[in-house]
Amino acid sequence: MAGNVKPFECKKPCNNCPYRKDAPLQHWDKFEYEKLLKQENDYFGSVYGCHKNNGSTCIGWLMKQNENNFPSIALRLSLSTNKVSREYLDSLNSPSELYKDVHEMIKANYPEILKK
Repeated sequence: MAGNVKPFECKKPCNNCPYRKDAPLQHWDKFEYEKLLKQENDYFGSVYGCHKNNGSTCIGWLMKQNENNFPSIALRLSLSTNKVSREYLDSLNSPSELYKDVHEMIKANYPEILKK
């Protein structure tokens, strides 16, 4: 399934996107949540791909990055390289409420990660 879509083509999170509050809990391996928490605190950061490995950026993650108005350097470089418009970012939407931040998402899935 890899490479079916462009990195910034999708406009809403997948039905089972871990950023969605209505998604199945613990859909990702615990390691993925640990990695996300570590990268969330890294100014350079990274660009999180969709867990379906279809070539898309994770739209739930992208919406949260856009919402915080301070995306990582890696995301800003990717947006620039891919010539992503403000209109595209403004068009992103989720049919379900998203977790307010990565900590809330991790607490719902693997709360023991936050106790380390």
